[in-house]
Amino acid sequence: MKKFLSVLALSSMLVGLGACSSEENGSEIEEIHPNGRVFIKLDNVAGPSSRMTENPKTESDITEFHNGFIIFGTPKSAIRKHYEIVTDASQADLTDHTVLLDDLRKGKTFEGVPGDVTNVAIVANVSEEELSAAEFHNGTIRFHTDVLNKVIYLKNQYADNMSHVALYDMKQLTSTGKGMMGAALEMKPMCARIEIDKITPGPDVVEYTIEGIGLAGFYDRMAISQLSNRDYWTAPDYDAADPAVELHEFFKSWPYLVNYDIRGVESTVGEGASAKKVTTFYPTEKGKSWVYPFFAKSEIREDNEHYGLRLIVKVSNLKVYLKNEDGDKQLVDVTKRDKDNGVSDEKAGIRYLNINGFVEDYHNTQSAAIQFYNGYVYKVQSFEITTQNLSDKIMPADMNVNISVSVKPWVIKKIYPQI
Repeated sequence: MKKFLSVLALSSMLVGLGACSSEENGSEIEEIHPNGRVFIKLDNVAGPSSRMTENPKTESDITEFHNGFIIFGTPKSAIRKHYEIVTDASQADLTDHTVLLDDLRKGKTFEGVPGDVTNVAIVANVSEEELSAAEFHNGTIRFHTDVLNKVIYLKNQYADNMSHVALYDMKQLTSTGKGMMGAALEMKPMCARIEIDKITPGPDVVEYTIEGIGLAGFYDRMAISQLSNRDYWTAPDYDAADPAVELHEFFKSWPYLVNYDIRGVESTVGEGASAKKVTTFYPTEKGKSWVYPFFAKSEIREDNEHYGLRLIVKVSNLKVYLKNEDGDKQLVDVTKRDKDNGVSDEKAGIRYLNINGFVEDYHNTQSAAIQFYNGYVYKVQSFEITTQNLSDKIMPADMNVNISVSVKPWVIKKIYPQI
């Protein structure tokens, strides 16, 4: 089976650093730049702008840089020097601990960098609530581990089409020749994104309506270290007696993780006697996608304690072909059958497609589930509603539906529902 996995170049920020070499000064390691001069330049950095909230990402999209911090550290995690990166020229003159983003784009030499500094890090696009400049300036944050333990929130990652999600990288300074030191930082997004362009019916589905699509199991925050914490896992009550009410209440707190802007488009497939009408569901506005941010795993670690992603699709007005005891197909009105079996009018005909597994191979149920990683956009492909994978419950324990995934980096990934 063909793999739908491809990798595009990540739109990133590249940081080059260099410094002059000289003598020791009694620090914890050999002094590598006693003149205290380090040159930093940010390439391929986009300034702040406004974007629509539901445009699908492309390989040309660059995550915007809105604010940030440069951190010079030692091997023992001590922060020797820091700078706040600002975009407003009037802010850059407030203190010698600020630097203007435009200056970094041109290239800037930093004076007085202590000789025991061996690494540099940049954290970008964080709110005051997540990482405060005051904590740097007043000495509350003294170690790089203090930064890594800070928590970023999912609510801050989705705005403006995810054009300024939180970014981070840290690299060691290494010799670049002629007494110069340098490092290249790749500013990777600290979250992932899933995009769904459309939902189609399987061959056994005659009529159906998509009422809502949402994430119903995710981390609502994540440490900058990107280590998982089960306390941050958020989900509705999967055992709720009334799933519709439970999901409605749950998504009141997470309105950007559920979509109701859905339109059905009817078309005819096949010819002659085999022709039939099918309905495909799309976002209400043409050219848009249903998109959701989420916290995945860091690419630099293996973490078996990280929960996967949960996606739920609410379906109603189902008319499907089912086989009877003789193996013959017959058309079944699910709503009518539910009512005939004593199901209330509010619940009759309502089913949920529960998705909690993703694979690389399309229609290969034996494939091992892939791991999601931060910095990737996952694009759902061939998303079909079929009778085999619908339930009147949300995320029942015995349900494990695979969706095939292909990759294109921000990184952007295409995903195929294995249903």
